[in-house]
Amino acid sequence: MTINAATRVFAVIGDPVSHSLSPLMHNGWIADHGIDAAYVALPLRSDDPAAALRALGQFGFSGANVTTPYKEAAARAADAADDVVANTLRWEANGALAAFNTDGVGFVAALAEAVPDWRARVRRVLIVGAGGAAIAVGKALSPDVDSVFFINRTQTRADAVAAMLGNGGVLGWQDMERGFGAADLIVQATSLGLAGGPALEWPVALCQEHAIVADIVYRPLETDLLMKARARSLVAIDGLGMLIHQGARAFELWFGIRPNVGKARARLMAVLQR
Repeated sequence: MTINAATRVFAVIGDPVSHSLSPLMHNGWIADHGIDAAYVALPLRSDDPAAALRALGQFGFSGANVTTPYKEAAARAADAADDVVANTLRWEANGALAAFNTDGVGFVAALAEAVPDWRARVRRVLIVGAGGAAIAVGKALSPDVDSVFFINRTQTRADAVAAMLGNGGVLGWQDMERGFGAADLIVQATSLGLAGGPALEWPVALCQEHAIVADIVYRPLETDLLMKARARSLVAIDGLGMLIHQGARAFELWFGIRPNVGKARARLMAVLQR
């Protein structure tokens, strides 16, 4: 593609961000639709990330995805936000910054793709983590289940997140085994599964036979948690589906076009399987 002064610029912003497949995914869709735009990865380290994100509009950015650890800062940075956390930013024609959260709808779409009858199977959810992704996933699942429990190393953080939901609950980190044993759906929503990250002894042996285990990490595609789940013949869902579906919603917010998720999956799988 030819980049010129009229080319619209988009980015994924976070720390770390070098592992992100979002540039491959979005640039593929941009090419599919012949759009004059480019999507890049930008690492950000800042003591005031909200101010840093707002400043991007001055450099001509049209939109951005925001990942760990800046999703709450992204919502604060915006003139209008649809939630307390945001993973998608859009600069409007008048210069205002709008923030959206597509993580929740992305996770539910991926869950429905893998387990079409999940609503009939899931009553109790356990989410490991209490960051931006955990908040989004918990809020998206909450209306369709009886309870959403959060477990996090910092319990005060889990308490605050659970309080956002009418059916939210908290387990102490020491109660991991009890949580895994009681849940119908377990969602690993931290960076623990990332390649090179710290190992954790997940108590998958205690899961119920009907339990669904999901990990939002997609690099590696097969995390230790998912390997343990598959070894027990449990339904195991990797993070690629969430990445694609949340990205498709972001692309729609930017361009008004619903992109082909199948094409994105093929492109990303080709990279992940190398």
